[in-house]
Amino acid sequence: MPGTGPATALAVPGTEVAIHWLELAGDLTPAQAAAAARLMLADASAEPMSDMHVAAGRPENGLTPVALVPIARMNLWVEGDPDLIVPETLLLPPPAKGLVRRGLDHRGLAAAFSVEPELAALLVGDASVETIDEEAFEAGLAAALADPVLNLRQGPFAKRRQWRLETGRLRRLALLGGALALVSLVVQIATITLYAFDADRLEAEAAALGGPRAAANRPGFGALAPLLFEAVRSTPNLELTRLEYRADGSLGATVAVDNPATLAAFRARAEASGLAVEGGNLTSAGGQPTAELVLRPA
Repeated sequence: MPGTGPATALAVPGTEVAIHWLELAGDLTPAQAAAAARLMLADASAEPMSDMHVAAGRPENGLTPVALVPIARMNLWVEGDPDLIVPETLLLPPPAKGLVRRGLDHRGLAAAFSVEPELAALLVGDASVETIDEEAFEAGLAAALADPVLNLRQGPFAKRRQWRLETGRLRRLALLGGALALVSLVVQIATITLYAFDADRLEAEAAALGGPRAAANRPGFGALAPLLFEAVRSTPNLELTRLEYRADGSLGATVAVDNPATLAAFRARAEASGLAVEGGNLTSAGGQPTAELVLRPA
């Protein structure tokens, strides 16, 4: 990834990692291969498998390398947070025939172990062994680490990827968030304006039917609506889903809430502002509690 910097690698002693070469199905993911290997190696570990970290590598000559490492040792190795943790044994280039040796580390095709010379002689048998010098070893490190045969950082010890937002993408997200907020505000303003137009129409119709005196005694939408909107705004987790201005000067409203306590808080705020609240039985609409209310001047 651009900007993440060069990868860091930790080469750990081969004597501290037991490597087994197993016949596993070729279509297994690393996690599946490690799980299968854990079952196969249950009797091969001197320590309980629950205390061991199991990591599977890339198949080689029909066999898959599987490493066993005590979890306590892995906890120490990951403290520096390297990108790769590779046994030194697997950093040796495997020869086409026989084995190569560097110190206690031995590497062949589908073979890797780190033991004392006396034990190595028993394991090698008649195979040819070539000692590799430090210059040749260091010359092959770049290729070995570019595509390691086995990386111990997998499973619970896998390197966690840190996501970074590019500046351009972050700016686009900010603009999108601002646009959504603006659209929401416009919708609310349009809704309130529509309610006001309907209220003015109803007031005019009521005045025509009842005369000027009746209209004068009837509270207007403009007097009640601000009190209702303030109570809605001040009550978290409450949404006004319907508003109706009635011919008798009252407001019919439907509110959606998360629980009865929210409705009680809204009622208290509305009554404190000078409104009388009628109704309020909770029903379910689409799985969310709603209440039908009638609001009048107190």
